[in-house]
Formats: sequence, C-alpha cells, structure tokens
Amino acid sequence: MSVDTRILDLQRPVKRQLEQVQKQLEGLFRTPVPILNEVGGHVLATRGKKFRPTLLLLTAKLRGHLGEDAIICATVVELVHAAALIHDDSVDRSHLRRGMPTVNGLWTDEMAIIMGDYLYAQSMSLLVKHEQNAAMGILANVVTDMSCGEALEFQHAFNLDVSETEYEELIRAKTGSLIGASTEIGAGLNGGAKDHKRRAAYRTFGDKIGIAFQIVDDLFDYLSDSEVTGKPVGYDLADGKVTLPLIAALRQATEADGKKLRVLASRKKWTKGQWAQLCALIERAGGFEYSRQRARVLADEARAILAGEPRTAARKALDAAIDYAVSRDH
Repeated sequence: MSVDTRILDLQRPVKRQLEQVQKQLEGLFRTPVPILNEVGGHVLATRGKKFRPTLLLLTAKLRGHLGEDAIICATVVELVHAAALIHDDSVDRSHLRRGMPTVNGLWTDEMAIIMGDYLYAQSMSLLVKHEQNAAMGILANVVTDMSCGEALEFQHAFNLDVSETEYEELIRAKTGSLIGASTEIGAGLNGGAKDHKRRAAYRTFGDKIGIAFQIVDDLFDYLSDSEVTGKPVGYDLADGKVTLPLIAALRQATEADGKKLRVLASRKKWTKGQWAQLCALIERAGGFEYSRQRARVLADEARAILAGEPRTAARKALDAAIDYAVSRDH
C-alpha cells in the first residue's frame, strides 16, 4: 500500500517517535492466541498513514520534549482508530478499504467484532498501565461520540432532506472527534494537562481538521478514481450516506434540476450515464464547489489557532497537515 509522500514529509519531525509507535503496535499481537496474531498481522500490514498519531505527536512537540507518555498516547489513538474502522467495515459489510481486504472480508463479521473489541480493550489497558488518566477520560468520551456518529449515520440513511448542520454533527462525532481528541491529548502532554484553555483550543483545532478531512473524503465518492480510493465510485451514496456535495446541490439547485437530482440520488445502482448525469447536476448546482469551500474555511479556522505558535518544525508540519487534510487525492 503506497503512502502519500506529503504525509511522509510532514511526519519528519516525529519520524523516530512514529517508529516507536509501530513497535508498540507490533508487541500487542504477540499473544498465545494464534488467530489474534494472524488477524493482528493483517491489521498492522494495512495500517498506512497514522495521521492521528502524527497530529498528537506534532501538537505535543510544540512544547518541545516528547517522552514515553507521548508514544503511549499516540499508540492508543491508532488502536482506537483501527478498532473503529474494523467495526465500521463490518457494519457497512465492506470487503475492501483503500483497495485492501478488510478483516470481515478475509475472515467474518464475528472476527471483526472480536478484533475491534480486543483493540479497544488493549487501548484502555495501556492507558491504565501508564497512568494516562487525562487521555483515558478524553478517549472514553470519544468512543461514545463515535458510537453516536455511527447511530446518526444509520438514522439519516437515505434521507435526502438531512441538513448541513445534521451532516456536520454526524461527521464531527464519527471522524472529527478522534482527530480532536488526538490534538487535545497532545496539547495536554509536556506539563499541559491543567492548561484547559490550550487543550480546548487544540480540541477545536482537531475537530475542524477532522470535519474538513471527512468533507474531502465525501467528495471522493463522486469524483475520484475507484482504483485510487479502493472502493467503487458512488459506494457511499448507494449505502445511503447523504453527504455535503448532494446536500448543498439539493439546496441550491433550480426546481427542475432539484427534481431530477432527487430521482437520481434515490437510486441504489446507476448506469455510467445516470451517474454522469447525477454528478453533472451536482456540479451545476455548485455542490462540489460549496463542499471544497467549506473544507477550506474549516482549514483556515484551524490554521488561525496555530497563529501564536513559534515557527518550529512541529508548527510547520501542522500547517502542512492542514493542507494535506483538504488537498489529498485519496
């Protein structure tokens, strides 16, 4: 699985720490249970970007030193992210993610649930062992948020009248909350645990990056090459996920175009011609451009939070991370 060179560049200031995170992850799958080791090996082989641990480490590095507590917290964030994706793939019955087989695709939904639960349990165990109580409180709330996000996705499935506000709350809970937790935890390290103002600022920082990140992901469902994203174009819409490009287009379209759009968007399968027509209607109504602009606004708001930080390598890398979130192609 190839990794975007831009993320490798922004990870440079914390490269050594990310290597330590990888070693921590590998150690978790040396168990007496062969099937756990086998599935764990697959999970490790398909973990690519480590975007959330990178953000945590870079945010902590704004204060300088990175110790064992940062490595442990970064490892736990990656475990929680992996567990959430494994469960998400099982809920969605997805057999591929980014072009790679999922746990439920190679094994079963039952094994995916077991592996996800194992990773959640290991993450909490690590935090208890290393007495990372602040991080545990943050991540306990995040797991609740992510579960609520999954429930909201189920609640809003196939609803063409879902509002932009409802959509953003859904993706904040499902995606933004863990990115926000990563940067809040990072801000609380190096003696910052009691600096509640700074932690809150960096929680908002991560939330905004996370929402922008997901908006860009939702554009891929309409506009990307399936060979790049690893899933069929239109997969999310067919699964009932009504996202910002469509929400904005339905709001802004002419009456005639809006009717055509509703008919096409209500389908679960499309011919190439029907899909091209649906995308053309969204484009004409400004749904794609509105989504790109909304992601850029959120990125600018996140960048404003960095404004007072010294121009260190970590600060520059966080700037690059914001750019990556909104300009990547997969």
